[in-house]
Amino acid sequence: MTNTQLTQMALSAILRCREQIDLFDLTSVLCGRSQRDIKERGFDRIKTYGAGKAYSIRQWHYMLIQMIQQEYFIIDYEEQYHLKVTEKGQRVLKGEMEVSELKVGVPAHSIFSKNNVKIQIDEDILEAVDWRKLLDDISSTAYWNYTIEKRINVNTLIPQGTPLREKVKQKFLELVKEVYNLSVDGEEIIIPLKVDYDMYGNIVTPLSLPFEECLEKLRQFIIATGRYPQMKAVAEEVALRKWYREVGHGILSVSPEQKRLFDQFTMQYPMSQYNGKNQ
Repeated sequence: MTNTQLTQMALSAILRCREQIDLFDLTSVLCGRSQRDIKERGFDRIKTYGAGKAYSIRQWHYMLIQMIQQEYFIIDYEEQYHLKVTEKGQRVLKGEMEVSELKVGVPAHSIFSKNNVKIQIDEDILEAVDWRKLLDDISSTAYWNYTIEKRINVNTLIPQGTPLREKVKQKFLELVKEVYNLSVDGEEIIIPLKVDYDMYGNIVTPLSLPFEECLEKLRQFIIATGRYPQMKAVAEEVALRKWYREVGHGILSVSPEQKRLFDQFTMQYPMSQYNGKNQ
């Protein structure tokens, strides 16, 4: 298969997924991997699902990085890291441009990089687990932990039967410490109780008003400012945004009627419209 055909395959998959897919899921789609989130979004039914299974996940990831570098598509960091086909990519897809430089081989080792921290993952364990999912799950748990300190045993995350399990566990714990700055006690990952801070570095006290009063307070803020409250602001505004965020993500318990009122509110005041850009 030519470089142009490989690039067209990737671009076609992005568009068939309505440009609502990130880099890691794109490799899974091209390789035909059966994953629940891919099935739930219907990406396993597109024409290019599994079309690139002759190449490994590592090979596709390596080629896709090159395609980004050559600007055939970009990563939209403001839209959940979704991939967007560029005008240059459209030309390749239409056969108006050939792709000459594209290496299929992969480096001897792969590097996981986040927050300017680079960690080497040896090739023998790179495909032993879904590293992105493991780390995303831990990151999400730590981000939304507003209840009590939690301890998660690594053995519950990396089950028996995982290839080179002990080496995978050791590397995962290293990533947790170095990339996400979480403490590790033996084989337990410590998820600290999270607090929010205002723009002056002071801890923000959560709102203690009844649900209806908080919702009305949010309504009055939006009407007065033309936008939703932000996290990098004075304590009162941060507390309001914190309440909105935690109700929306199910962190705060609400009744079915309160949930209905909240959903109705977000439809009446969509964040895309009340973002303050028109003020």
